[in-house]
Amino acid sequence: MRPYLLVLIFAIAVYGVVLAYTFGISPIVKENSIESWNQKEASRAPVYVQSDACKQCHLDVFTASTSGNHSTVECSACHGSGREHASLRTAESILIEDTRDACMICHKNIAGRNIATVDESHGSGVRCSYCHDPHSANISE
Repeated sequence: MRPYLLVLIFAIAVYGVVLAYTFGISPIVKENSIESWNQKEASRAPVYVQSDACKQCHLDVFTASTSGNHSTVECSACHGSGREHASLRTAESILIEDTRDACMICHKNIAGRNIATVDESHGSGVRCSYCHDPHSANISE
């Protein structure tokens, strides 16, 4: 067999392997890689913006809430991670969880809790924030 035919056969074989990888194997590898990355990202814990970040723009609210009954509660307990709000800085981008059920997570009468609790029937059907300002120094007003 002539040497140039061997080179030609070898070149065709290499070209065939490259084509097979590029159009056959590579898309499968890419798809598996993307799925793996998505699963990895989904398993990560959300990144929360701590209350100190909120203080930069909302000093008056931060000062009132940290000097009152909710002084140990992070802003994220009622406002979510705040991640999107920290970027967009719009009123629409912040969660405001002021439902009665949200407040009752902490204020339900459970033995051993050393916080103000309420009876299950107190304010039934009404948002707590209608009567109580959670950011004020004295919540009971």
